[in-house]
Amino acid sequence: MIGHMAGTQPKLDYRLVRALREGTEALPGDVGELRGYLRMIESLLEEKASELEPAWDTACATAAEIETLLNLELAVAERAITVQATTLEQVRGKLAIWKALGPDTDDSDMLSPRNRLVLSIDEDLARIARRF
Repeated sequence: MIGHMAGTQPKLDYRLVRALREGTEALPGDVGELRGYLRMIESLLEEKASELEPAWDTACATAAEIETLLNLELAVAERAITVQATTLEQVRGKLAIWKALGPDTDDSDMLSPRNRLVLSIDEDLARIARRF
């Protein structure tokens, strides 16, 4: 179960879990925190992907956990898209989230979270440049 991680595994932050029910607005508007969420989700996905499941019910439970983690990853990306970065460090944080998402299966789909994140970064850079 995701909420019950043994040993040194991180526990899911309540805002991250709330994002599943309430949407991306439940997530913080801090790019650094969003990056941390994505790193944690990636770690949990790697752990789940490497588990060998001997029983069908355990395999189904693991598949459900992986689906939940992928939904959380998408929620983090969606929230990062809506955050207006005001510093280059925040822009770099959004770029790190973009890299962590991995390539889209269809790079021409401008509505994909990964491509919308790049467009959000472009807007952030234009806004920062106007200040100077």
